[in-house]
Amino acid sequence: MLSTRKWIQISAGLLAVSLVFTAAAADGFVSLFNGKDLTGWTIQGLEKAGPKIGDDGSLVVGGWDYWGVITEKEYGDFTLKFDVKFDKKGNSGLLIHTPKKEIYKKSWEIQLADDDDQHETKITGALFTEKGVFKSPAKKVTKPTGEWNSVEVTYAGKKLTLKINGETVYDNLDMTQFGIDLTDKGHIAFQRNDYKKAAYFKNIEIKEQ
Repeated sequence: MLSTRKWIQISAGLLAVSLVFTAAAADGFVSLFNGKDLTGWTIQGLEKAGPKIGDDGSLVVGGWDYWGVITEKEYGDFTLKFDVKFDKKGNSGLLIHTPKKEIYKKSWEIQLADDDDQHETKITGALFTEKGVFKSPAKKVTKPTGEWNSVEVTYAGKKLTLKINGETVYDNLDMTQFGIDLTDKGHIAFQRNDYKKAAYFKNIEIKEQ
């Protein structure tokens, strides 16, 4: 039989867990990465070199191969939040509404990179297709190499709002003006394209609109 003190401790613990789950449900965000393995993700072109799970539970996207780490699920309108940092000269990207194959040819990208090594038109937040840059941020808002950056992306009604480290890079930007192929839904991918330099991701969460 449990003592009164032990019962109070158990009850307090259950209450704390309940409050956490209630807050998560109220917030509406769902974790996409468990910090242990690639459950919920598929990989293309990174099979030999990665990605890997870091000692701190981060998703380490690096190596010699190209392509990306792709959500198994498709999404329509959403808000995505994550933290990212880079090795020196590290380069990655967030691809929106990708297909399962040939993801670069049929989607568009938000640049994620070590900005100390980038031309001003290709800094973090620049918008790409396979044909090149079609929109660049007004200024650099990333932290120094090796420090974590917070990123929040809202894509709804073919409009993009992008916040990096609390600063708004694009505010409800109408993506239809650029003449790119915009689909109603698709996968989300983190790109890999810079040899041995890695990008690191954690706290990846999404809320569907």
